[in-house]
Amino acid sequence: MHKMIHSDGKKLSRGFDKLMLAVNIPSLTAATALSIIYLLIIRRSGVPDDFFKLYITCFFMTCAYSFTVSVIVAVITNLRLSGHKKYTYIEILGEQMVISRYVRSSAGEKGLTVYRRLWVMDLSDVEQVTCTGRRVIIKGKARYFEAPANWLDYSCTENGRAEFDYHWYDEYGGEEVTQASFPDSFFYAERVAQRIIFCSEKQKRREIRRKEFRQRMLEIAARRRARKKPKERVFRGYEIERKF
Repeated sequence: MHKMIHSDGKKLSRGFDKLMLAVNIPSLTAATALSIIYLLIIRRSGVPDDFFKLYITCFFMTCAYSFTVSVIVAVITNLRLSGHKKYTYIEILGEQMVISRYVRSSAGEKGLTVYRRLWVMDLSDVEQVTCTGRRVIIKGKARYFEAPANWLDYSCTENGRAEFDYHWYDEYGGEEVTQASFPDSFFYAERVAQRIIFCSEKQKRREIRRKEFRQRMLEIAARRRARKKPKERVFRGYEIERKF
């Protein structure tokens, strides 16, 4: 039942494209105004040298601003896209589900540190999955973590559960929450929600069958003990009742 659902890079890129357009609106506005000034004033009639120098200065400042903010946004975009590509996903392990979300990257003495959020949830505890268009909300008891990404590395056990490399997190880490809520960055989130619900229902049925089997075995063992009679042995002509 293992399933890895990665984030959609194209969907994330559209959000960063909107950011690139927003930060360039001032430069686009200034460029439009400079074009109108050139067509209506400078091209039709002569202007003083001081005015022309001011016009050229404004033109180059507009170009410098647009270039600077475009480079900064492009660097941030590439950094965040690479972080989302690696750390934003939903992984269905078997008995548990892990939801990982990239948060940010920060520079420190030891280099670049990546932070992420993590929700670990038993599939049998999933109550409802909601897609609002912008967010995905999974209701159910879960453990919530936010720490450097390498601190939250984990592996999947044979039983389909998450086991952290730092074993301290298995027992004491995380905060108890009642839902996992995160931005929708997946292709066709409704299909993802259907998959989660399907795996949750399958795990719930498996646990019901497991409990029924255990109860049936206990009843069989109890009936065998009830049918068992005390043994009697004859020793030198005397009957000795053996009670166990």
